[in-house]
Amino acid sequence: MIQHRETPDHPPLKLTGVTFGFGRTETAVRSPVLKNVSLMVGSGEVLGILGPNGSGKSTLLKILMRILVPQQGTIEWFGQPPDAFSQADIAQHVAFVPQETQQAFPFTINEMVLMGRYPHHGRTWGLGWEGSHDRAVAMQAMRDLDVAHLGTRLITNVSGGERQRAVIARALAQEPEVLLLDEPTAFLDLHHQLDIARIIRRLNRERGLTVVLVSHDLNLASQYCDRVLLLREGEIVTVGSPEEVIAAASLESVYGCSVLVDQHPQSGRPRVTLPV
Repeated sequence: MIQHRETPDHPPLKLTGVTFGFGRTETAVRSPVLKNVSLMVGSGEVLGILGPNGSGKSTLLKILMRILVPQQGTIEWFGQPPDAFSQADIAQHVAFVPQETQQAFPFTINEMVLMGRYPHHGRTWGLGWEGSHDRAVAMQAMRDLDVAHLGTRLITNVSGGERQRAVIARALAQEPEVLLLDEPTAFLDLHHQLDIARIIRRLNRERGLTVVLVSHDLNLASQYCDRVLLLREGEIVTVGSPEEVIAAASLESVYGCSVLVDQHPQSGRPRVTLPV
């Protein structure tokens, strides 16, 4: 069981010198995807992870969830190493929304969101485990993501935006303290991108939820994240506030193309456009 020790020295998440590659020699990691990544994520913070394709963004999230294991470095959750507790323990405090959430079976949205309660019951799954509290938590998650009215619909028969909201509702049903999202607005139209971004920010503010999200959308990260981290070829180029990181020189060096950066007329935060 995770024992919380959230202090400046023990934040929800801390990485020190994390290196990962698909293979290694006796003396080094071969073709590292991540190189010496060190990072702290504070309680209640929204951190955006940016970088071009192949920079290691999704790999980093998979390492945090123990889907992949780093060859070097350390990771601490709530001041403790991941091997100090089980995967079920992690799932009771940390929820992960992957980039691709293909649904092979035609579950209803009610059923799928209720599956988020599984980490709190373990092997009793399928044995009538769900109680009134589980159903109440799942229903509240569906209300938060505005899918409660779709509860009896099959997940295979709703739009992409509705399906993404349902997947995030399932993650919220875990009652996590940290939410990890891999490209949460990918493949969505502008309306649903804005919808998802606003919901995530609202949950962060209302619940104090710590959020780490990977995105290709520089403007989404700039407007909705407290800090952003810029990766290039598996290494951290810079991390800081959007004003510190979303700058023309940094973006041009990482993405290899010219960009225009000005201030958003409403928020005053950096806004990125491409020159004609």
